Amino acid sequence: MDMDTIATKYPYITKEYLEDVLRKDQCESSIRVQDFSVVPALGKGENYSSDILRVKVNYVTGSNNHRTQTYIIKSSLVSEGMADMLEEYDVFHREIAVYENVMPRVEQMLASIGYTKKLAPTAHVISSSHPKHFVFEDLALQGFKSADRKQGLSYRQLEMVIEKIAKFHAATAVMFHQDEETMKDHNYRNINEEVQHFYPLFQNSMVACAEQAQKWPSTAKKIANKLFDLEKTVIPKGCQVYTRDNSTFNVLNHGDLWVNNVMYKFDGRGDPIDSILVDYAVGFFGSPAIDLSYLLFTSSSDDVTTEQFDLLIQYYHSELVDCLAKLNYSKPMPTLLDIQVEMLRKGFVGIMFVTFLIPLRLIEDTANADLGNLLGSSSEALEFRRNMFSHPKYQDRMEYLLKYFDRKGYLD
Repeated sequence: MDMDTIATKYPYITKEYLEDVLRKDQCESSIRVQDFSVVPALGKGENYSSDILRVKVNYVTGSNNHRTQTYIIKSSLVSEGMADMLEEYDVFHREIAVYENVMPRVEQMLASIGYTKKLAPTAHVISSSHPKHFVFEDLALQGFKSADRKQGLSYRQLEMVIEKIAKFHAATAVMFHQDEETMKDHNYRNINEEVQHFYPLFQNSMVACAEQAQKWPSTAKKIANKLFDLEKTVIPKGCQVYTRDNSTFNVLNHGDLWVNNVMYKFDGRGDPIDSILVDYAVGFFGSPAIDLSYLLFTSSSDDVTTEQFDLLIQYYHSELVDCLAKLNYSKPMPTLLDIQVEMLRKGFVGIMFVTFLIPLRLIEDTANADLGNLLGSSSEALEFRRNMFSHPKYQDRMEYLLKYFDRKGYLD
């Protein structure tokens, strides 16, 4: 990325700015930046709500040592239309609240019971002024890599994510019980009656999935027709999913818990040994089944069975209640049955997101993968969606999942 582009799109990224970041990070006031470069940290189709940049900085310390450091900058979108749309969803405000108010307390609580694994990258800068942005540590320096979105997550990889999210859920449930104001920034319903920008995404995807299901042997009639009918009710059902029931067990959901927002560290044999979650921009305080459904349905590899979904939910429950007990949670413990009932009540979130997130995982050509083409009605948008939903591997997983969704009553 050339300096003119940087100056136009990201005017705050300067030598002076990066010197301040480094001095704070390295605790050394005499650091001088010699030069820096900025490149996109993710490819097209990997992120839709912000610009993710990798900044490489060459600098000199007070003792005249030449060093290099890299950071990840997450910046609000420059494009006015899309930026204004996302502003209504308050995504940066919610993520700022996580990093300023929630995560420090969560990490402190978990450390007090001996759990010191990281749940999120360290944020060196949190800016709420325009353009809103974060400067994060570069997790690649610690050996973390993005998961393989096309392959999806294995049973072991899912298990590792569930361990982390169970700890996060438990700590936030305790926080809310101690002081309800701690979750005041996360009452925004990700699908609601007032803000309708993303309605076409869900409606178009339901129809596109139905059109494909008509061609598949085991879903061709009854299930495909149910999907066509769901196009009319998907939004009210989605609003219901994101309506919190205060009589049940609630947690701060990550809100966008899928393969693109998980990174792993691997050993020499290629086996995962640690995971970390990124992108806490759409957190919602509500049923834990939102995160669980979202993760299991959208991101499981094809060889993870529906029977294993139950095993993973059972594992989540055991991790959750163990953590709640250690944190002296004083309200009644949620039972495994409670969590399974929540999965039935809120599992519709799975069918809402799986219809378009699985084809997004699979697409090879991501040149046109942006929110405009997911929402729009232009010829380019229609062609993009036609290609996306006709991917041959889409059938492999969706036919299996749709029969499961039908058995559970999510399609009725």
